[in-house]
Amino acid sequence: MFRRCRALLFASWLFACAAWAAQDPLVLAEPVAADFQTLLANQGETPVVYAYLGRRTITVIDFPTLIEQGRMFNRMVALIERIGAPRERVLSNEELSQFIRAVGKTAATLAYGNDFLVSELVVFFNLAELGNIELNAEELGLRQLLLAQRLMESRNGFYQALLPSAVILSLPQEKPASPASPPVTALARQTILAHEISHAEYYTNRSYTDFCRQFWRSTMRENERAAFKKFLAKGGYNPENEEMMINETQAYLMHTPDTRAFSPVLVGLAEPVVQVLRQKFRSGFPDMTYPSR
Repeated sequence: MFRRCRALLFASWLFACAAWAAQDPLVLAEPVAADFQTLLANQGETPVVYAYLGRRTITVIDFPTLIEQGRMFNRMVALIERIGAPRERVLSNEELSQFIRAVGKTAATLAYGNDFLVSELVVFFNLAELGNIELNAEELGLRQLLLAQRLMESRNGFYQALLPSAVILSLPQEKPASPASPPVTALARQTILAHEISHAEYYTNRSYTDFCRQFWRSTMRENERAAFKKFLAKGGYNPENEEMMINETQAYLMHTPDTRAFSPVLVGLAEPVVQVLRQKFRSGFPDMTYPSR
């Protein structure tokens, strides 16, 4: 009898622990349409989801803080973007913390803004399932958003992209510094949004994508490409991934006005050289709708 009671108590304890460990998804409201300036002006205490310019293919999640943004996206950043993290599996919480410390970042600063294709996020969620990784409330909330918006679906035990080229972007709101997070200034917020929207332009505008590839391969000189590769590698991007190099180069060169994030000095090129590159870019693609307009 005593053994049976102990077994029942132990089973009850396991059930309680499982219930405690399981997290409810962060509830994200339906996307609302917004242009650049409307989105930029948002202030609030909860994450807000936007359909950029009413386009279903560009979704922007606006976070009150860098910490909240990091909880949703840091594990995806490690899997998809950063050198030194495995590509075949999703990191556990402990492994993620170790990785962030190893690259000299914090949970708030691994990425100041994010851009991911739905096809990339589907890979993340499938690998998390295969690895039995317990996702947090923010990650579960993103998964639920993708399912609810019919950007992906669960079929035969796997997640599959319904709109693989749709883009999920994120940015933090303007905030003063705190013990856990650096400040986000008005210029930083504008820069992050412009930078991330330019990635969406690259993903969703085929003529812009083709131009950026041609600009990288034919207009830029070898030493200029090498300088950008070195600059991006310092930020943890894989310099062997040409598509990533092209996409990040257009975003930093043309859509990153905060000199703390990008400048000729930081990229290792003379200022006149960078100005000429910018002029060649503008003249080569004059019909582009710049994100901040």
